[in-house]
Amino acid sequence: MKVYRISKWAFGGICLLILLLPLSRHWKLLVRGERTRGTVILYARHYEVGKDHTRYPVKASQIEFQVEGITYITYGPVNLEFKKGRQVPVFYNPKNPEVNCVATFSAIYLTNYLALPIILLMLWYAFYLSFNNYQKRIKGLKGMDIRKRLPGPGKRK
Repeated sequence: MKVYRISKWAFGGICLLILLLPLSRHWKLLVRGERTRGTVILYARHYEVGKDHTRYPVKASQIEFQVEGITYITYGPVNLEFKKGRQVPVFYNPKNPEVNCVATFSAIYLTNYLALPIILLMLWYAFYLSFNNYQKRIKGLKGMDIRKRLPGPGKRK
């Protein structure tokens, strides 16, 4: 039976890919979009549309940014209040600036989508430990001479 082992480099690489998962929601804007600075105007209540097309009230920081002299408004992470007047980076689609994302750590990582990477990291870590512990047990058993561990006829108490 072949025993597989996961190297620490493979473990770290896959952890990095899992941690980059929240960025995948906005990768097109982050790679191809234009960057500008937005200014936090106020912390206000607005309505978001859910997957079932119902509207529900949430509170978020209202961020204003300008593209070619036209002012656009976007919102930061839900239930996270940015300080009024704070400058935040905003990436937007040059053809349609209404498609945008706030590029801060809290706006990308501290959302409801963080649950998936956390679950995947826990599962990956458990998988990694199970393979590497098994490998260590096999190595330990191969190098152990059982005759030295057993008490001889003159060594019994």
